[in-house]
Amino acid sequence: MISNKVVAVDFGSTLISVMAAEVLESGAVKVLSEESKPSEEVKWGIVEKPTGASFKISELLKLLKNSSKIPNISPVSVAIGAKSMKIIQKTLNRSLGKVYEITNDLLADMLEECERNIANQNITVFETIPVSYTVDGKLMDDPVGQNARQITATYNIVVGNSIIKAELERCFDRTGVVMEYNPLAIQALSTVVLEEQDREVGCALINLGATTTTLAVYHDGILRNYIVVPLGADNITKDIQELGISEVNAEKLKCLKGFAMDSLVVDPVYIQVAAVEEGAKPVNISTKFLATIIEARLEEILQPVFDVILNLTFKLKAGIVLTGGGAKLNSIIEFITQKTSIYSRFGDHSDWLSEDTDKKYYDPKYALLIGTILLTHDYRIEHPDVKVLEDPNKQPKLPDGNKFIKRLTQRYTNYFGSQSEIKFE
Repeated sequence: MISNKVVAVDFGSTLISVMAAEVLESGAVKVLSEESKPSEEVKWGIVEKPTGASFKISELLKLLKNSSKIPNISPVSVAIGAKSMKIIQKTLNRSLGKVYEITNDLLADMLEECERNIANQNITVFETIPVSYTVDGKLMDDPVGQNARQITATYNIVVGNSIIKAELERCFDRTGVVMEYNPLAIQALSTVVLEEQDREVGCALINLGATTTTLAVYHDGILRNYIVVPLGADNITKDIQELGISEVNAEKLKCLKGFAMDSLVVDPVYIQVAAVEEGAKPVNISTKFLATIIEARLEEILQPVFDVILNLTFKLKAGIVLTGGGAKLNSIIEFITQKTSIYSRFGDHSDWLSEDTDKKYYDPKYALLIGTILLTHDYRIEHPDVKVLEDPNKQPKLPDGNKFIKRLTQRYTNYFGSQSEIKFE
């Protein structure tokens, strides 16, 4: 019997989060529990400190086991999306010699050959997407059952640095927890914030994260373009921090009074913020100047994304969809629309959640986990014979907890909580 309870992990550059959820018969997701800790071990989507990350994962899964009432939290699924990942297109020709019926086995063999031709010590293939087939000169989407002498297949292949998967595996080797499924992060997001019709008629999905910004372009139901820019919303925060204020206050200022376009600041006001230097006078910051800082960095972050979108050979009839933690920035939709002249909107995954799910999970930062849970459930249905069980003989190789105890017990600052250090005039 296929279990409908799934545990997913999100290795964010700000937070490492774990979620347990149940996929109901209706297809809705009922979140059972979620736990998270501040992340210092992940950068640009890559686990840079596997030992520290594994310690946090072990701690989080223990908390999740208690809060979700799930007796066994292994295996878990992790969506992958990191710097250096991109799409390359490859074509493979296969001469059959004589008239031969094209079978699923033949197509699978061609796909594997294409992957072998690309993968090496430094490059890992994360996903291979068949785009089209040409059978004896005739273009078609599904050639199975056709008789032919020659077949040519075109693939969009998502590749990236091999360290991405290697470091993720090192992290889980230390926990004793098995990874069940590794979908692309952008595919997990598209599952919950896009409709099938969006992917058919043409749609661009932008995920503005803390340290990376990801673009996925869909057309005819296929992932056509995919890039990961190693810049994100944290870069905006750091720019504001240069004014002489703390990172916490810079983040608050960005979220509460920041605008993506200075032209939208009609009535500028000055905001007094505590200086980071002890004994220094408070820093007075104009909301107009704040918007200028934000807009300048936002242009740098999104320019590679806009370059791809504005050079597409097809129209995005479903427009641009924005998601991710950075999507909460004031007037960012207006910014994207002005730069591209394309209809833009926010992604919304809340329709996938059961009616009794806590409203806090409507926040876009949970979209990736919800999408990963749904894709894992689909994976189990499509592969009922695959059994992934926790090895009872495999003991977690945890690091010395004393080295990490201070960082692990620090309270995570709620940027939208107390504003005692900021005075709005």
